[in-house]
Amino acid sequence: MCIVEPATALRANAQGGGNGTLEGVVKDASGPLLGATVIVKNTTRGTTTDMDGKFFLDGLQNGDVLQVTYVGYDPYEVAYAGQTALEILMQETANQLNAVVVTAMGIERQSKTLTYAAETVGGDDVADIKSINMINSLQGKSAGLQITPNSTGAGGSSKILFRGNKSISGSNQPLVVVDGVPLMMNTSFGEDGLASQVKSNYGGDRDGGDAMSTINPDDIASISLLKGASAAALYGAVAANGAIMITTKSASAGRISVSVSSNTTIDTPISLPDFQNTYGSADQTYSWGGKLSSKAPNYAKEFYQTGWTTNNSVSINGGSENLRAYFSYGNVSSGGITPENDYSQHTLNSKVGFDLFNDHVKVDFTAKYVNQHVANQPAAGWLFNPMTGAYLFPRGEDWNYYKNNYEVYDPTLNANVHNWVNTSLEQFDNPYWILNRQKPISERNRYEFGGQIKYQIIDGLSVTGRMRYERSDDNFKHNLYASSTANRYPMGRMKDNRYFSEQLYADALVQYNHTWGDFSLNATAGASMMRTQSSNVDLWAEGTKFSMTDGKPNGNVMYPNIFNPANYYANMAKQGLTRKRLNAVFATATFGYKDGLFLDVTARNDWSSTLAFTDSYSFFYPSVGASLLLDRFVDMGSNIDLFKFRASYSIVGNDVPAYMTNPLYTLGSQGAITPPEKAPFRTLEPEKTHSFEAGFDGEFFQHRLHVNATYYKTNTKNQFFAITTPWGTGYRQQYVNAGNVQNQGFELSLGWFQDFGNEFTWSTDLNLSYNDNKIIELVDGLQDGLSLSNFGGAQVVLKEGGHFGDLYVRHVMHDEKTGKMLVTDVKDDKGNVLYSVPTLSGEGITDLKYVGDMNSKVNMGWNNTFRYKDFSLSFLIDFRFGGKVLSMTEAGLDAWGVSQRTADARDKGYVVREGVRFDNVEEYYKAMGALNYNAQYNNEDYVYDATNVRMREISFGYTFRDLFGQSKNLTLSLIARNLFFFYKDAPMDPDVSMGTANGVQGFDIFNLPTTRSFGLNVKLNF
Repeated sequence: MCIVEPATALRANAQGGGNGTLEGVVKDASGPLLGATVIVKNTTRGTTTDMDGKFFLDGLQNGDVLQVTYVGYDPYEVAYAGQTALEILMQETANQLNAVVVTAMGIERQSKTLTYAAETVGGDDVADIKSINMINSLQGKSAGLQITPNSTGAGGSSKILFRGNKSISGSNQPLVVVDGVPLMMNTSFGEDGLASQVKSNYGGDRDGGDAMSTINPDDIASISLLKGASAAALYGAVAANGAIMITTKSASAGRISVSVSSNTTIDTPISLPDFQNTYGSADQTYSWGGKLSSKAPNYAKEFYQTGWTTNNSVSINGGSENLRAYFSYGNVSSGGITPENDYSQHTLNSKVGFDLFNDHVKVDFTAKYVNQHVANQPAAGWLFNPMTGAYLFPRGEDWNYYKNNYEVYDPTLNANVHNWVNTSLEQFDNPYWILNRQKPISERNRYEFGGQIKYQIIDGLSVTGRMRYERSDDNFKHNLYASSTANRYPMGRMKDNRYFSEQLYADALVQYNHTWGDFSLNATAGASMMRTQSSNVDLWAEGTKFSMTDGKPNGNVMYPNIFNPANYYANMAKQGLTRKRLNAVFATATFGYKDGLFLDVTARNDWSSTLAFTDSYSFFYPSVGASLLLDRFVDMGSNIDLFKFRASYSIVGNDVPAYMTNPLYTLGSQGAITPPEKAPFRTLEPEKTHSFEAGFDGEFFQHRLHVNATYYKTNTKNQFFAITTPWGTGYRQQYVNAGNVQNQGFELSLGWFQDFGNEFTWSTDLNLSYNDNKIIELVDGLQDGLSLSNFGGAQVVLKEGGHFGDLYVRHVMHDEKTGKMLVTDVKDDKGNVLYSVPTLSGEGITDLKYVGDMNSKVNMGWNNTFRYKDFSLSFLIDFRFGGKVLSMTEAGLDAWGVSQRTADARDKGYVVREGVRFDNVEEYYKAMGALNYNAQYNNEDYVYDATNVRMREISFGYTFRDLFGQSKNLTLSLIARNLFFFYKDAPMDPDVSMGTANGVQGFDIFNLPTTRSFGLNVKLNF
């Protein structure tokens, strides 16, 4: 809500005539607001506030109406009556539903006119308690938004979902839009050049990060969350999963102002396995030996170190009314909790704007450069992962010796080689050898250049043209020294991969708005073009020592550990190239009546290159919505401020991958040409999401209480599948369009603002979401279901009537008639029973047992903020109810004898399961647990409930106002994140993810543990 303070607000020295001048200031409870827009209604004359929240207007006439707007606040109008000064106080916590919301195509609208659910969060929500990937700062802050970071530390990607998983084979990530233009997201490559990141238990894959981590949180002014397809329909095929609209800070007129922000935190693991430290090793590998004379150390704690992160930024803003500029520099440095893991990022951002022809033409240019470096980024899985050695190290052995002597000299090879308790196991390496001699290093340079020209033809009619070019150049090196991975690479391995991504986006918009008495119209029409291209060049070389025998070459490597193409007799190289183009025309119109009844219609038509070679590469989608502010037509009393109903329906497509309609041949090493394995899909149609939502928005008791409730239902049809084809076709698989994935649920947001007087306020906000996912239809030929991901005896399987995320696992067998557990006797050569273990099932889909849906149906967040004078205290509690997670880490700890469970069983001398006693504890846990990446273990024992409640964030701060002069403030805040769990069942953090691909969330295979962070945030404005 925007109010004009009495007495001091209007210092009226009346002026006559038509040349009045006005000096004013716009601020909120925390101080001046930079970048608020002040315009003379129904004209093109206006300005923006400077760093001190000040503005100046001249040429005013009595009766002119001034409009003041700021994203996330209620717009306000005040008539000019000759006053010379004006002070406006904007209260963010009140009347939020009348706030300005940035919608699709960057169009600003009052939230009361929206026919769909949308939510705006301020830049402070991601800047006060920072994450290296800024999107992670929104965890628990919005109903229906789920964010799961990868277990890869600094620079890692995050899985983002609005209202559940919809697409089986396509992307479920929302579109990310910065200043109205879609952000290039195809920058995260695995080692195969794809964004899959993790594919199996083996591990060793790369998380190349996502574009969200390249955004400096201090550059963000606001974020609008468009949760449904209706809200993002104008973006068409790239926004079927909703959109995240990021508005960055802009150049403002006024004196030169400087903002400095520094955020420093230290990080420690929040949840480690429960290790045993009383039983040693009999073979220097597994910890199945006798009792130790003294307790062994916790080797995981010996391995992990205290991590740290610094996030600093400085921005300069200012200029004249006709020429203004904004420059910022951000720097992130991080040392992970694993040794030798470091991350750094440098971000340079600039914006320059100027006005022409008496402010009828506004021109803005932007440029941005980001450099990222990450070394030894953790990755889940058994191979190339230092966590396996740290967790499985045999109890009682000399950890410090192997830490300081991870390599020894081999005179035969004339090089240092791997030194460890056992160097013959691929899944079990010295962690310090991995960190120093198998170090993955990533370098990224990202460039962005853009511009916008807006021509205000007449009042209410404008034309805008925008263009942005983005490019990302990545270099990923993962060289392995000689003897690595159980001597699989006796002379070492060279890997040097280069990835290139670019995107060109351009659009043109015509916007018109006008009011005729009780009726209003806001309309936008336009066209857009988006061209993306990704390419990669991968160089790989390995082998044995090169020699010549009888004039014929043997081996491939001249010298060990020289990672240069010239050191190899032959190299394996491959190239990849993907190009896509999407053209579109679109239009939207909002019709209003008495500022209380609104009708929305949108239409978009896409032409996609991915549908080339089909009958039609054009597809059309419409949407329609309506909202009714009942309080505008019915007197509901003074305690009801807003009583709004809304509903919308849309059909939105989801773009498909390139080259499905005409698969390409591949050129391999030495000229080998490989034909495609999948048949051309000449009848391909894009996925289509049919979305309906209805909701209620209310504000009560002088805007103290606000309520937002939404019911939604989406059906994503025309899914694309690959199914097996007869061999006679010449192909192994063919694509088909089929399937129907349904999501329905509700979202609820409740908020209360209480002013206790004496400068003491309290605001509390609760968000709750429920999502029920169901597979309505798959495709003929998949009677046993579709395996979405397979982690060895644990598969996410989709079946009709099931859920997107149903987990099926290997399990202990039972007699079909009696229900008793089946037992396998292990005998010696003479037939004598040595020991017995439970009998395990197979791992085919039909052999596995359903144990639950990995996705939680209910998520909730509760945020509280207390302010007393210049003190502030806020905390966020995050709730997740339901879902399943699986830990192969725990299975490995059991099989290797390092878990506390195995020590307890040895102390007792036996294990009892379902009334059956097993006396050989070692063999029992080796059968039930996992000795390696392809072990046949009892997955069912390692499935846990994902329910958890945690203290997500705490912040306590104080602002020293006018410390260095007027409006020159210093704010100091103590901050903490992931502080502790109030409740959890799983031995690790249940919000775990190995990657952002479909079906890999909720699996723990020696994943990096989640960290708790403590630190200090400093902000200075002058």
